[in-house]
Amino acid sequence: MRKVQIYIEGQRLELFDDETIQVTSSVQNVQDIAKVFTDFSQSFTVPASERNNIIFQHFYENAVDTTLDYQVRRSATIEIDLIPFRTGKIQLEKSNLKKGRVQSYTVTFYGDVRTLQDYFGEDKLNTLDMSPYSHLYTGAEVQTRITSSSSYDVRYPLISSDRVWVYGGGGQQDISQNSHHIHYTELFPAVRIARVFDAIETKYGIDFQGLFLSNKRFTNCYLWLKNKDSFDFYSDRKPLDITGGYSPTGVGSFVNVANNSIDIVFDPTDLLGILSSSGFDTAIKIYINAYGYIGAFPSTNITYIDVYENGSLISTVEAPAGEVAEFTLIVPYDNSTDKIYTFQGRTTEDFTVQYWGDLTVLVNGSETNPSGAFYDYNPIYIADNVFVKNIDLSSNMPDMKIADFVSGVFKQFNLTCVPTNPTTFRIEPLEDWYAQGRLVDVTKHIDIDSIDIERVKLFKKIDFKHQKGETILSRQFGDANFREYGDLQQVYDYDGTDYTIELPFENILHTKFTNTNLQVGYSLDKNLQPIIPKPVLLYMNDQKSCSFYFNNGSSTNHITTYMPFGQDLVFNGANYTLNFGWDNSSYHLTPIQNNIFIVYYYNYLSNLYSKKQRLTYCKGLFPTPILTSLKMNDRLIIRDKRYIINEIKTNLNTGDVDLILLHDFRPLRNQSLGRVGKGVGLVSTSISLGNGVTKIDLDMGTTGVIASTLSITSDTDVTFTFPSTIPSYTIIAENSDDLITENNLIYFRSEENNAIVYDINLTYTYDNGTTETEVMTLTQDI
Repeated sequence: MRKVQIYIEGQRLELFDDETIQVTSSVQNVQDIAKVFTDFSQSFTVPASERNNIIFQHFYENAVDTTLDYQVRRSATIEIDLIPFRTGKIQLEKSNLKKGRVQSYTVTFYGDVRTLQDYFGEDKLNTLDMSPYSHLYTGAEVQTRITSSSSYDVRYPLISSDRVWVYGGGGQQDISQNSHHIHYTELFPAVRIARVFDAIETKYGIDFQGLFLSNKRFTNCYLWLKNKDSFDFYSDRKPLDITGGYSPTGVGSFVNVANNSIDIVFDPTDLLGILSSSGFDTAIKIYINAYGYIGAFPSTNITYIDVYENGSLISTVEAPAGEVAEFTLIVPYDNSTDKIYTFQGRTTEDFTVQYWGDLTVLVNGSETNPSGAFYDYNPIYIADNVFVKNIDLSSNMPDMKIADFVSGVFKQFNLTCVPTNPTTFRIEPLEDWYAQGRLVDVTKHIDIDSIDIERVKLFKKIDFKHQKGETILSRQFGDANFREYGDLQQVYDYDGTDYTIELPFENILHTKFTNTNLQVGYSLDKNLQPIIPKPVLLYMNDQKSCSFYFNNGSSTNHITTYMPFGQDLVFNGANYTLNFGWDNSSYHLTPIQNNIFIVYYYNYLSNLYSKKQRLTYCKGLFPTPILTSLKMNDRLIIRDKRYIINEIKTNLNTGDVDLILLHDFRPLRNQSLGRVGKGVGLVSTSISLGNGVTKIDLDMGTTGVIASTLSITSDTDVTFTFPSTIPSYTIIAENSDDLITENNLIYFRSEENNAIVYDINLTYTYDNGTTETEVMTLTQDI
């Protein structure tokens, strides 16, 4: 028997000697290929010992005052023979009593990926702090963010929500004419999804890692910020700086007014707590207002107060132009009260705003006692806020839950999310993650007399879908083709069920004007009325030449370069698309081969749908070092076959495992770059150490290729520089027999080939001192 230790927030649980604890682990399960799985356990029981009663604060007796919220999972770790096995959270399910005495507690363990959902809860994107990416909202600034190739986290895609732009002909919407220019207020902003992930990290105190997060295919993907028909400016949010003014007695002793917050925690020993415990209906009234500085209101200015309860936005108070924004909240004061209130202000103009607030005690709904005196009243002094015309990105976020956004991005790029500790999550495309796995030979630990081989119950149809779009071009395409632009349906000649991978994003079809490089989109319906689409992801392509007119509020300018937005991206000289399938690119007017299906889903599905594929069920007894070091991307060797883990159930007490395996026909590693475009001199790729690897050495040989580093000790993006002069080639005739040369520097290609291939040796050094060498290929068109 193994010795299992379970800790909750650093406190070790006492366990039953005969209790079986089983953990099931799975990542990309064959029956649910779009979801990321995590560790979970069947519920198990622990004794109601003196130690456990303290840890669970006598849950079985609700008369006991407790500091725990039993609806919230608590941080936990599992060890086997003192070696760390898993981290996650434990949920207390129930206590079990016999003859009136508590006997045990039932708990469930959840792995860290599951707890990622706990962080997000029901929070929406508009609760994220996007102020680090705010900028002065002027026409000149918008124009720069359209035209410049500099690195901007916020851009303004050429998507109209007002009218149908046309090009040429001289009509009233002809943006090639000075008099019919695009006006900067017609455009909505877009923000890099990488910056949204940064804001999520900041809000929840977590860390996303992985080289893909710095890859151009991720960093050049933007979220379009449209949540209304026409663009309305909001200043950047500023917290209300509560400076004091409250009394240290009375309500001041019930409420902590500090750190720009109002903190209300029930205390049964204070005056209100005593009254509440005596049956009185007690409450605290919070009042906040915002008004014009020295009574002067700009006639066009609108003032807002955003109110947050325990970090979640609960109310937005809007004052019409020239009026006071007022907010009142009555907070019941009882044994369930534990709330922190914070406030933020914003406006629609450059403006200075004054604030005022107060706290008042209510008893049985009244502010005053029978003699007419206030039970307690205290003013709150709040510093002025000076607003400038910095755009508030949070207010423009689409109406979307953070959890749905993150899940949608994971599906978009078929990303795995694997925890390395309770607050750190490694994010990689599925194939990159599998490429980092070790080879682990478990043959001697498998019961070879108990193996079942089963056919894989495959799907007969897999749909890759976006949300239905109502924009005019998207609907024209959808109605004509009975599907959305960019969708893909893979049909197989099997008798299985259907499966759908559906993104929460809409895919707006763009259009490029004839004989130009200028591509635009329309957020207009078939009646040419503005619409609010579902959340939209866009790729920003490389800078292009163009010709159109743009008014920045001060002058109308002839624009000759711009940054196109749509589905297209150039990376390492090759075209990529956000489309799942092979629909014609609206910019290139031809299908893009590097689509989402081919780049991120094909390898896994081709392995799964191989005619040689089988589902293998087997049992084993794994020693503790294998149990505690095995990763879900490790490939298992059993006799002469290699497998990936579809699911593993582990009995932590005994080491018995039940495995469901899939044959692995992929390359062990995928350290090869795709073919790069003609004349491309620089290419970059991510090189990961992988499980158990401590160092990778690169050997360029006689290729003439230069690498940005020759020794890698951590996951790194490596840039390769091709020789500046493309070598001359000797043409080998089609009917050539043999040709032998002693000169390794002569390059040969057939009449039908037009590429040069460079072979780079990569030597892997493992933590046990062994080494392994593989060849990485770089292919360049000439």
